[in-house]
Formats: sequence, C-alpha cells, structure tokens
Amino acid sequence: MIFSPDVMKVARVLGVPIGLTMATGLAGAHAQNSSPAPVSATQDQSAAGTPAAPPSRLYGGIEYLHWWVKGAPLSVPLVSTGPVANKEGFLINSNTTILYGAPFSPAVGGNDQQSFPGFSGARLTVGYWLDDDQRYGVEASGFLLQSRTTTFQAQGDSTGSPGLRVPVYNSISYAPGGRCDQSNPTACLITPQEDGVPLSIPNELTGGAQVTNSLQLGEFDLTGVIPLYRNSSWQISGLAGGTFLQLNEGFNLTTTLAGVTSSKAFAGQSGFTVDEFKTRNRFYGATLGVRGRYNYGPMFVEGTGRVSFGASQEVLTVNGAYKDFGASFANSIGPYGIFAMPANEGKFTKVNFAVVPAVQVKLGYNITPSIALTVGYDFLYDSNVIRPGDQIDRNIPKGQTYQQDGTAPSLTSPAKLFRTTGFYAQGISIGVVFRL
Repeated sequence: MIFSPDVMKVARVLGVPIGLTMATGLAGAHAQNSSPAPVSATQDQSAAGTPAAPPSRLYGGIEYLHWWVKGAPLSVPLVSTGPVANKEGFLINSNTTILYGAPFSPAVGGNDQQSFPGFSGARLTVGYWLDDDQRYGVEASGFLLQSRTTTFQAQGDSTGSPGLRVPVYNSISYAPGGRCDQSNPTACLITPQEDGVPLSIPNELTGGAQVTNSLQLGEFDLTGVIPLYRNSSWQISGLAGGTFLQLNEGFNLTTTLAGVTSSKAFAGQSGFTVDEFKTRNRFYGATLGVRGRYNYGPMFVEGTGRVSFGASQEVLTVNGAYKDFGASFANSIGPYGIFAMPANEGKFTKVNFAVVPAVQVKLGYNITPSIALTVGYDFLYDSNVIRPGDQIDRNIPKGQTYQQDGTAPSLTSPAKLFRTTGFYAQGISIGVVFRL
C-alpha cells in the first residue's frame, strides 16, 4: 500500500521521497560538534578583521536499514492432520497434529506466530538551521521498509495422503453435504462440535492450503530542534514535532480440493476457497524528545529518545470467495470462504489512542569536516495496532461452506472481531551524514 494523498503532499513540499519516515539521526548536530579543524590562513584573516563565512545551515543524511519486526500473529489453528478416526484432523485428541496455526489442546503442535525475515529499507533526513547561530532548526526525516511476505503450504498427494483439514468449530447443525432445516432436528445429523473443512482425504479427495502473511512499515516525521546545552564535547538538544506511522498487513488463506480419480463419490468434483483479511494502521501524533551527542576527536556517539502521543486509525477489510465444480457439488460460486463469511465481511474502521516511543543510538566517524559515516541501532514500538491474524473467528457455520443453495447465510457467525495489540520493530543502520 502507499501513503495517503495528504502525506504525499507534505513529502513533496519538503523534498523528501514519499513513504520515508522517522527522524532519528541529527546530522546537524554532527555539523555543530565535529572536532575543530586547524586554523587556516583565511581564518587568521578573519581574526584580523575580515568577516568569516557563516556556518553551513543545511545538513542531512541517508541510511541503509536492516530491521526485524514482531511476527504475524496466528490466533487459530489453520491446517491439521490426523488419522481416519479423527476425520483426518479434527482437534479431538493428541492423535491430531496442527501443522500450522495456533496450538489447541488436546491436539499437538502448532505455532502462534509467523516470523518474517529481515526487512531492508532506507531512511533520509534533511535539516536546516534557521539562524547562523544554530539556535533553531527543523528536520524532515523518514524511512520505508520493503514489503515482505511469508508463506506456508501443505498439499496431499494424488491419492489424498496425508489427510488434511482446516480445523474449525461448527456453530450450526447441518447434514453431510450442506445446511439443513434447522427446525427439523432429525435432518440435522451433525451438531455444533469440533469439525473441519476437508482438504485431503485418502482415496477420496486431494488438495491443500496456502497461507500468506504480508507486511510493510513506514514513517514520516517533521521535527523542530532547539539546542539546550553545548560545549566543546557535548551537545544536548530538545525535539518537538509530529509523526505519521503506517503499518499495512495482509493474511490470505487459499484452499483447493479435487476428487481422487478412483473415488466413487468425488471423482470429477473440485473446488477452492479464498479468505482475505487486511489491516491498515495509521498513527498521527505529537512528538517530544531529546538528543544527546558526545564528541571524542573525529569520533562521536549520539543517542535519541522520543515519544509520540496521538490517534491510531485502524482499518480492517475482510473478503472471501469460493467456487465448486461438478454434478455432485452445488456447482456454484459465492462471496465467502471458510473464515470470511457474510457475518464478518466488509470494511470496518476504529480510532484508538496510541503511544509510539522510539530510541536510537549511533556511533559515527568524521572522515572530513563535512562528511561522516555512522552505524546505529533503532527500536520502535506502537502500543495499539490491529493485525489480520488476530481477527479470525474459528466458530463458523461449517455447513455453509461451499454452499449457496438459497438458504439465507448466518449473519451472526463468524463474529466480527476487532482485537488490538502492540507492535515493535528494531534493527541496525549504516549511513552517511553531510553538511552543505
């Protein structure tokens, strides 16, 4: 996803690439506190009465980032396997194994989050001192991390082995093959209980599941800088401004199944489902912070701490789809999947209060009076975000899956969830800072 038009306009005015975010390294402080250069003949003339050139006001820096983030949450079991006695994956005892998704007793296995590999990214900082004495400055800074995905796949072979299911809890009574008349209990053979959507059944059906999680993170800051204390070695500055942080994520579950050629019931039958949960978090906040720097010859150490308070706009979008083929199936298409159904599909928005603290530490070396190299560490936390894997309700009308027989779908199950949690990102940076 991209940033909103308002953010793009601000970025163009400041000359900062769209999507770059988060002020961390004050290159201007580098300019102010570099080790003094030897006095030149020109400077001697200045001492004799010739006016010296005013100090540089413009500074900036560019950095390569390599960050890691909190893994994508998996709040429900998603793919299971087990013996025929467990219907190839019902979560009824320890003979069933959860291959992917949250642990669920008494079944064994499972994982409650999906880790992402490291993210590459870039950060750009541009600053300007408003006066020659460098008492007041303004910085525009931002970073953008690449969009990354993680994927899990499980697939049965041509004979339907091993047996696989998407384990669910069925919330309505139904008959094999679909929904039934809820007013006629004798026709509803399967009552609410642990259940599962078939993916692969030995000698009957073969199929599988693919789960994909995606994430992208970026931030933009506009900050005022006021030096509070200076001497030959130290500089401490106060920071105040605004922060925009955006976190975009997606969860996608795609399942397929097809009748095994030798199957008497399902030969020639096939189908697929798609579940998509997307979240977008946009934080707008006011920022206060402090930055300290210590110079030792051509080397320096710099630390920055900031905290932002503001509003987090959280958007959840849920969509599903299915299609089945063949005479024995309904040979139909519908706008819902397994976990995404009419009861919870749509777009939902909430605004919550959030706090975003950030810390940065840098070690630098001045290779010339105008250029320095840096290496650093960053930590960023957002107290209130919505993440897609937390929004899945496994209590579903299982008899509704793959069915669009004219019966009105459930409007209460699965439930609409809007669970929030915290999020963090951390990593290293390597950069160049400059003064013009």
